[in-house]
Amino acid sequence: MTADDDRMRSIAEALIEVGMDKTVRLMLPGIGPSMGKLMVALDGDDSPALESALVDLYILLHNAGSRYAPEELEMLKKRGGYLNYPGGLLPIIMAEQYIKPETVVFDLGAGNGLQGLLLQRLYPHRKTIQVELSGEMIRIGRIFQYALHIGDDRVEWLNDDILEVPLKPADFIYLYRPARPSGSGTEVYRYIAARVAESDRPLVIFSVADCLGRFLDKSLSVVYSNGHLTCFRRE
Repeated sequence: MTADDDRMRSIAEALIEVGMDKTVRLMLPGIGPSMGKLMVALDGDDSPALESALVDLYILLHNAGSRYAPEELEMLKKRGGYLNYPGGLLPIIMAEQYIKPETVVFDLGAGNGLQGLLLQRLYPHRKTIQVELSGEMIRIGRIFQYALHIGDDRVEWLNDDILEVPLKPADFIYLYRPARPSGSGTEVYRYIAARVAESDRPLVIFSVADCLGRFLDKSLSVVYSNGHLTCFRRE
């Protein structure tokens, strides 16, 4: 069994813990088959079957609570924002080498925060800051947080516009294309790049379906890219 297989099993166990929560089961009454499939896969040694079952449950949980109030939807449109997309398992697995106990992680456009919560669960660190416009998704995210027994001292939820959030405390930034890379959406990427450029401290950025890179200064270099995930680092 490889280290990635071990990490997938850890993610699977965390998702099952979320899915076993009474409140989550009431909220997602159709979760049973996905839970059962993953539990069976965990008892076996078929890595492709485990990954398939894990992705099914991950997507189901990631999409929970994907709703916006009218004023939130208006701001989303103003920013050229996208709705909630799952970032996948690779960023979670790859983050292990970059997240240390003292790390502050920002998830920009966190949705219900599942990605950031898994990073906190697998690699406990000082703080995960979840930035999200939808109050409903934050409500669901808190349910997930408590199901994973992650304390409020380690997770902060910001129901806010990305352009209102200072990024100076960040050691690690995660984002999955929170806005379109054209029109008003470019404001989001210019803002992130400008805030990042204000500091010369070490920083790692995981950008899924990357639209940020062309706005970053030369202090950040690409350390990994596969066409889906691009990782930038400043030493």
